[in-house]
Amino acid sequence: MNYSKQDIEKMAEGIRRRVLHHTINNDGGYLSQACSSAEILSSLYGRILNLEPAAKPFLPAKFNGVPGPGNKDYKNGSFFHGAKSPDYDRFFLSPSQYSLVLYAALIEAGRMDEQGLAEFNKDGSTVEMIGAEHSPGMEIMSGSLGQGISQGFGIAMARKLKGESGRCVLFMSDGEFQIGQTWEALQAAAFHKLNNILIYVDINGYQCDGKMTDVMNIEPLHKRLEAFGIRTFRIDGHDIDELVQHGTMERDSEKPTCVLCDTNPHRCIEILQKRAPKYHYVRFGSFDEKRELAEAGRIEVAPSGKKEDNGLLSKVHAKNLVAWAKDKPEVVVLSADLTSSTEIDLFRDSYPHRFFSMGIAEQNMLSFAGGLAREGYVPLIHTFAVFIYRRAFDQIAMSVAYPNLPVKMFGFLPGIMTPGGATHQAIEDIAVMRALPNMTILETGDATDVESVLDAAMSVNGPVYVRILRGEIPRLFDKTEPLIVGKSRKLSAGDDLVLVTSGICTEEALRASTVLKASGIDISHFHVTTLKPFNDENILSAIEKSKYGVITMENHTIIGGLGTIIAEKMAERGMNKKLTRIGLRDTFVHGASKEYLMREHGLDAMALVKAVEIMTENNTGITESELAAVRITAVHSDAKAEAL
Repeated sequence: MNYSKQDIEKMAEGIRRRVLHHTINNDGGYLSQACSSAEILSSLYGRILNLEPAAKPFLPAKFNGVPGPGNKDYKNGSFFHGAKSPDYDRFFLSPSQYSLVLYAALIEAGRMDEQGLAEFNKDGSTVEMIGAEHSPGMEIMSGSLGQGISQGFGIAMARKLKGESGRCVLFMSDGEFQIGQTWEALQAAAFHKLNNILIYVDINGYQCDGKMTDVMNIEPLHKRLEAFGIRTFRIDGHDIDELVQHGTMERDSEKPTCVLCDTNPHRCIEILQKRAPKYHYVRFGSFDEKRELAEAGRIEVAPSGKKEDNGLLSKVHAKNLVAWAKDKPEVVVLSADLTSSTEIDLFRDSYPHRFFSMGIAEQNMLSFAGGLAREGYVPLIHTFAVFIYRRAFDQIAMSVAYPNLPVKMFGFLPGIMTPGGATHQAIEDIAVMRALPNMTILETGDATDVESVLDAAMSVNGPVYVRILRGEIPRLFDKTEPLIVGKSRKLSAGDDLVLVTSGICTEEALRASTVLKASGIDISHFHVTTLKPFNDENILSAIEKSKYGVITMENHTIIGGLGTIIAEKMAERGMNKKLTRIGLRDTFVHGASKEYLMREHGLDAMALVKAVEIMTENNTGITESELAAVRITAVHSDAKAEAL
């Protein structure tokens, strides 16, 4: 590829315009990333990367399942870059939140059909919001920040060992330099003299929680990188001449090369400055706001439909936490650059001296919390569930669980509640965390659970892991009957079979059990909020008395979660009853809507109906339309048929 400077400038303009158009027409998008990185990506695809020329733009394939021995047709998205050859470069996008911008760049470079962008974040699509390795232009799983760098460097080492002349070119974001693994990778790359590595870093100065200097400062980055043995240049990230010059210069004889690109997160769309410092993801509070942005980009926008009241409660945890913590000076809250996303921005604003921004550094955050807890404080960790147990398990084990310290961990987006894909979906967290001695595990299923889980967690003299709901959530249970550690909620009584559910699966189960009851099947339904320790005699006694057996239903893999817990207890008691476990069946999941994933993986009301029919050998004839017609209203904690 040897595009002219004017061609590259046109590509950059096209990238911004496509992302702006997408953001306006989809009520949100990663727009500031397009503003800051458009010239970097257009320069990479236009002049710097040595890739096989594109014969034609590809149309992204439909999702074909996750990698594994049973999926022989699986392939990653690197084919958008052409054939792999010893002489060609390999390109890796480390911060997968830039995927939307990458897709736009592929279109502008003539490598992806422009219709492919219409598949962005659609159910069953490979054009995922947080790009996976099967997404266009992707080759590795890098959505969990910091890991893409190490993988890219490992591939660079392999290429050296094979005697290949092609480079490994990485695109990074500045926030990744808050992550310990980044520096481990750079240290190793310098030590092993991987001079076939070229890194471009978009330094736009902002991250999810705001300005980087306010969240966790990384400067002077240039000097830090040089101290690690990296050949480093700092340039204007919008200057195409400089971008191309540093990407086409002769390699150092021994050192990896890093080009730090200072950029502007509102370049060419100045109206975005109004949103400072909240640039990370552009959402719209009103149609007027959307129209104003559209006019600035000379793009038409259609009026939005009026949002109707759906009876759900909004930001329950955010409001409750502020009131609850008012007279608890020992309570402190820690964030890992997801403050608004985990509903603790109100706490930060109300009690700034009790709020600590830890940056994108979960391992340090958990051990840091352990230190606070040793001195009499009660740290409340807030981040996405996956980033608690996957990124910091050893720190939880040694700094928190072993000394039995009162660190309370609030994990958001449990299971399949996010379209972020496998890097963001906590599908095995219960199995992992319940293996830790001293650990208590709670899970919320509605607004009442969320409102009372703080008191429940505080009642435990030790660490607690909470699977918590956010955003708009229903109230299924009586507000006066709080979540209590060790006590399940009995939602209905019946002698035919026992249904044990947790989290978001309870609402789906209520939808099915109402219709099943009308079909003559009596069910004892229990909503479980304490997954460890589990010694619920009411549930175990009901299973022993049941005619057919027990069905468990959970937003988690069936290995190690609620189904396993019940199986263990039944085995210990020598129960001769059938057990059916509804949950994810030993598989990773991909990016799609919650409703789609529940249906695809058999976690919805219809899946429960089918499981009941098999267990009872009774064809109920219940249809999807009957289940859709069931309106779930608040239920009490004891068996009251009228409440269903």
